[in-house]
Amino acid sequence: MGNSQSTNSTVAPVEQVIRPQEPSTSVQFAPSLLTQLTSSSSESSSSSSNHHDPVILSRLQAEVQKLRSEEAQILSSISSALEKENLDKSTGKDGEAKSLNSVVLSRDLEVVREKVERMMGKRAGALGQKGESSEVEEGRKGLVQCYLNNPTQPLDCYKQVDSFKNIVGKLEKEFVASLS
Repeated sequence: MGNSQSTNSTVAPVEQVIRPQEPSTSVQFAPSLLTQLTSSSSESSSSSSNHHDPVILSRLQAEVQKLRSEEAQILSSISSALEKENLDKSTGKDGEAKSLNSVVLSRDLEVVREKVERMMGKRAGALGQKGESSEVEEGRKGLVQCYLNNPTQPLDCYKQVDSFKNIVGKLEKEFVASLS
């Protein structure tokens, strides 16, 4: 019994082709034959791909280097053109443009500062000392107290939640109106 198994394993496996019983059916090949065919084709393609890989890599590296050098040249030409354009704009014809730009910029800066101070003043007037309205503070305290009193039934605090939402909504509308 053990002897017959060892003798069968030493003999080369025979490739089997399954023949169809009817001529109209398709031909089916044994899995061992398909495996052998796919492994032999992959070996030949892998050896040729191994041969072509270094050539392709060297070409790719050369192309990348060429593109990088072209990119550097284009970048330097663009930056030099922009520097020249900026220099021409800043100096102007008689050098007056530079001082004029400074005056205009400082005036614009003062206008922006005044607007910011005005908006901050409006906001401080609408809000309390801590930055919150007293109505908002009262609504927040009432809501927190309700949640603390009803830890297992937070849905009982719907009145406080609605009140708080209304207060905050009103303040948001006032703030947006003050910005315009």
